Amino acid sequence: MPDGPRVLIVGAGVGGLTLAAGLQKFGVVPTVVEIQASSLGRGLALMLTSNVGLALRRIELDQAVAREAMVLDEIVQTDAAGAIVDHHDFRPANDRYAPTVGITRDGLISALSSGPPLPVAYGTTVSALDWSTNFPRVTFADGTQAEFDLVVGADGIHSATREAIFPGIAPTYRSFCAWRTVMEFPDNDKVFTTRSMPATLLGSFSVVHAPEIPTLSRAQHLARFQELASAFAGPIPTLIQAQLDPTRVVFVPVYEVETPSSHQGRVVLIGDAAHAFPPLLAQGAAMAIEDAVTLAELIGANNDLDQVLREFEAARRPRVDTIRAAVRHRTVARGFEGSPTPEMLARHPLVFTNSLKAYDDLIEDPFAPPRPDDG
Repeated sequence: MPDGPRVLIVGAGVGGLTLAAGLQKFGVVPTVVEIQASSLGRGLALMLTSNVGLALRRIELDQAVAREAMVLDEIVQTDAAGAIVDHHDFRPANDRYAPTVGITRDGLISALSSGPPLPVAYGTTVSALDWSTNFPRVTFADGTQAEFDLVVGADGIHSATREAIFPGIAPTYRSFCAWRTVMEFPDNDKVFTTRSMPATLLGSFSVVHAPEIPTLSRAQHLARFQELASAFAGPIPTLIQAQLDPTRVVFVPVYEVETPSSHQGRVVLIGDAAHAFPPLLAQGAAMAIEDAVTLAELIGANNDLDQVLREFEAARRPRVDTIRAAVRHRTVARGFEGSPTPEMLARHPLVFTNSLKAYDDLIEDPFAPPRPDDG
């Protein structure tokens, strides 16, 4: 690979664009394809915890994200009536590591795309993938073919790349759903407030236990969202009642994906394509960004792609498994998968602090050198 590896990134979402930007930092210009007509306009907002800023700092994108975001100072959890149940101050970790921020998905995508221009082939996807050799052969939707040294599946929870290398590993519905919307709010409050009752959470989105995925029209989804919000007090439920556009409500059945490995041959999965899990600790985009930065740095430092993929698996598997276990406990303990039983809690034990301090516990810098006592 005298001119650097030929890398194809399938998917221009958060993980794919982060990887593309990271590779460019190391002089590798990837090919990027995206099945949708644009990476923008998907109508969501995100909380990015401090570990995201630590990762993005390594590829010099943390400031671009900061310009699109609002720093969050605190997080407060209340009951349905508004009485405070738990509180956590983000500011010490913001100062020590990197800020926790709130950002729209479009703002994040714009920040990730703010570096050197990178052509993305929108409206394009992979229709066939032969990964049986060291040079995966790809057939695109228009019938053209190309060989690459590495193919990266960053194509989300319903990944076609995952299906090609791990046939039959499909997303598993976790018995709850989320409704999301983005609206203008005049008060730029730096306190992120979530309101909860058994099996229901209202924050930047509404999450509720649902044994089966509801089949509703757009208008019915808006009505259901407003019905769920009406059980809570405070300005956010009032704001949701003011949402009149059903097309601005995004309904998301919550799935989980777990693969036996991050790669097969020279095809590797990152983000939700490899390890989707529920949003209760705000780590979906975070894990995709950590994956992407890790992979970019490994590729930038080593021409042996087989060794790169082994090191990537060794670096990311323990981190992702820890976050997955923490999220599983939280979803079970809070009744999102049905009334918790002692048996369910025993299968999914507590990983981090059983409070909002968990947002500090999960920050652990995945790029920091091991401490002497880590062995």
